[in-house]
Amino acid sequence: MKKIAFIFACIAISLTSYSQKGKVRIGANLGFTTGASNSLLAIGGDVDYLFTVDEKFEVGAATGLILVTDVNATLLPVAFAGRFNASNKIDLGVDVGYAVGINNTENGFYFRPMFEYKVGNKISLRASYSGIEDDGILNFGAMFGL
Repeated sequence: MKKIAFIFACIAISLTSYSQKGKVRIGANLGFTTGASNSLLAIGGDVDYLFTVDEKFEVGAATGLILVTDVNATLLPVAFAGRFNASNKIDLGVDVGYAVGINNTENGFYFRPMFEYKVGNKISLRASYSGIEDDGILNFGAMFGL
């Protein structure tokens, strides 16, 4: 528990020190599990806080909440985020971190490659795969810039 509190404290300090320069995005997604728990419905919410490194790259932090409905499992991923602006309309990215099992699931390594299509200036459609240890979730959703 101390490690988790330390991770949250580091992220909070990082975010407040760069609060004027970053961009915040929130989103929602719907998905299906893969692996041993095949075809269970998953609902998620995402928050990204990204800083521009140059015109093609952004880095920052990502978190959210994942609910796997049929088994009543809840996960809280905490990750470092990286994004590559492939074109004016397409972003490729990855989140790498740790997923904290809140309810009916275990903690584990979290990996999430993603593809985003920019619909508007602050709206993107996202397809991603959330890998947590041996299981995973294929997600589709939207992100909204604040």
